Amino acid sequence: SVQMKVDEQALLAEVRACTICADVLPLGPRPVLQFSEKARVLVAGQAPGRKVHDSGIPFNDASGERLRDWMGVDRSTFYDPEYIAILPMGF
Repeated sequence: SVQMKVDEQALLAEVRACTICADVLPLGPRPVLQFSEKARVLVAGQAPGRKVHDSGIPFNDASGERLRDWMGVDRSTFYDPEYIAILPMGF
């Protein structure tokens, strides 16, 4: 198999700058994500609420507390991109 080395920081900046859906998003575009090629768990999210949109921190609300509890991980582990990648459904 062929593997490509990804410049993680460049890809992250490109995704965060995306405005493809700008005209259909009531709060405007703000892709909220984290990743690392080392992460072995991917959480795919959709429709973040205003609190997440404003803070820029994925699952930074009651649903995130429930998710972390369900997954059995603390905030520190959940927000470490080397363990858990978080990606919105549009990407």
